[in-house]
Amino acid sequence: MSDAREFDPSKESGKFQLGVRTIFSTFSDDGYNGFGIGGQFRIKFGSRLNSEWFADYITTDIGGLAKRTDYHIGWAVQYYPLNNVIEKGKFTPYIQAGHCFDYTEVAKTVPGGTKVKRGSMAVSSGLGCHYNIADNFDITLSALYMLHLGKEVNATIFKGPTDEPDVMITIDDANLEGHLLMTLSLNVYLADLWEK
Repeated sequence: MSDAREFDPSKESGKFQLGVRTIFSTFSDDGYNGFGIGGQFRIKFGSRLNSEWFADYITTDIGGLAKRTDYHIGWAVQYYPLNNVIEKGKFTPYIQAGHCFDYTEVAKTVPGGTKVKRGSMAVSSGLGCHYNIADNFDITLSALYMLHLGKEVNATIFKGPTDEPDVMITIDDANLEGHLLMTLSLNVYLADLWEK
């Protein structure tokens, strides 16, 4: 008996997956990177078209002087240009584009230190690939470039009057600011949301 299920494109629409993910984010606060966790679910609209809905929590330690916290909530569309058969032991590469809302806080770590907050939106595009560990379970690696539209919070480390390092937190006027977001996720197929 084969492990692979028979592929029928007409039965792909409505497939629902639930997943958890870890995140690596290359923010530009003096070169410090963020790490986080998140969750997601997917709803498939056809044999080559999938959607992903996600929420992320990311923190960045800025030289021990400040902490950045980012919250993302958004969605993306995944398109499978090559292999679109979900089968154990197979890779399923895709291209992706989407949108998210995000909220950011940057605060000095000293008691009573400066705290700056801002909300913005972002558009994203990138590449990813599922590796199908089983017919109903995959591990996915993706890389997205996120371009934020709105005011940007910046933290810059400098030497203070006593040559001790200090950090200055500023919020700039609206501009385009981008970063690379990499995710590694585990996803399980749970149900068909509508009748075939």
